[in-house]
Amino acid sequence: MRAKCDNAGRIAVTHEMPANGERAAGFELLRDGMTFDLIGMAPGPSPAPLQSRHRYGVPEDLIETRKAALILRPGLHLEGGAYSLPVVRVMMDLACALARELDDLCALAWRPASSLVGVEFFCNSITHWIGGGPFPALGLTGLATAPDGGLQSEGLAYFIGQELRVEPELAEDKMLAAQLAVRLINQLVYEGRMEAPQQIVAHNGMRLLMAPSINKRFIRVRRA
Repeated sequence: MRAKCDNAGRIAVTHEMPANGERAAGFELLRDGMTFDLIGMAPGPSPAPLQSRHRYGVPEDLIETRKAALILRPGLHLEGGAYSLPVVRVMMDLACALARELDDLCALAWRPASSLVGVEFFCNSITHWIGGGPFPALGLTGLATAPDGGLQSEGLAYFIGQELRVEPELAEDKMLAAQLAVRLINQLVYEGRMEAPQQIVAHNGMRLLMAPSINKRFIRVRRA
């Protein structure tokens, strides 16, 4: 792992955590002034792969053949800011750098969105984001069809405390609804929690109303 970090560049191994009883071995890694723990090395038990509801760039039968996982998480000094975009950006950049060096890695999972992302899809979207592109909504959040036909995000609440909901009237065409959701997620991640309604104009000129739900758990999007 030390050699892999050296190859990746801008990663320093600052502490080695030996296996202890039921805890697998791990490393403390430093990148851009922030430390992260990489857990799951031999010897010791490896964490089981996470279950996922959303998959991007992952063949359906790939993960079923894999039984082990590594966990990358913010270090103790970052726990209070783990939800902040600067920390997430560096952690995802680090994950991308490691993924390119770990030949046996088949996918990356993000628990808040219950998502599983193929290495190439993940690295492409993260690299684009770090370079100034849009937030990687397909991966760091997920999109699912609600029972009433609406489209809802999963994982946006990790960043702003609310999920996005595109109402059924706008979600008949699921591809167009997903494109709208991705654009709005990118906007909301940077603007933060929504407390008051606001009108927006979609890319096709349609006027839309975004408003928090009564319980403030969702941001509902419908025609104005």
